[in-house]
Amino acid sequence: MRDKYERSKRGAIDRAFKYFTVLLLLGIAGMAAFHFFIGRPLQEMNPVEKLREALGAVTNSEVKVDGYTLTLGSQETRELVVVKRRVQTVVKYESTWFRSKKVFILKGDFEVKAGYDLSEFEGFELRGNEVVGEWPEPRLLGVSLLNYDTFFASSGALNRLNERDREHATNLLHQQARIDAIQNSDILEEAERIIQTRLEDLTDGEVKFPKKLN
Repeated sequence: MRDKYERSKRGAIDRAFKYFTVLLLLGIAGMAAFHFFIGRPLQEMNPVEKLREALGAVTNSEVKVDGYTLTLGSQETRELVVVKRRVQTVVKYESTWFRSKKVFILKGDFEVKAGYDLSEFEGFELRGNEVVGEWPEPRLLGVSLLNYDTFFASSGALNRLNERDREHATNLLHQQARIDAIQNSDILEEAERIIQTRLEDLTDGEVKFPKKLN
């Protein structure tokens, strides 16, 4: 009876060992397949392919490769928004008639977008691992008025405020927001930094870009 129990116990151990061995072999085979069919091709991706994938990811469009020249295949993509900011702008509008002055001071909230017009992008050429070509200049892609408040309003005795004055003041507010975004902020420089960093990161540093893309 005891011998029968021992044989049964050894059989269970043998089956468990065989089962573990099969799982181990399957695991090793799976890791080997991953390395040869997925891992190794990714590791061996050449600079042209890395640049192609990086450009595709950044522009969200198809990238055509002709030898060592890369261009955007999709002509539908025109504007690439890289940075969005919410900013405030204050303007003073005043008008005098027969020494009677009226004044509007408005404060507005704007959403400002900066990025690139990709219709200006002719593509890159890769020489060795160095990129030759110019990325478009960063530009302001949109300045949208979200809301505004009348900070101060004053009518003259003979020169009363009206809706046309308010329209002039809001136009002035919009113009000033554009001027502030271009001249008094670093939003264009930030857009350029973001693109430069993303392209360098996505190519794992194996592709050398100019210190400034444009």
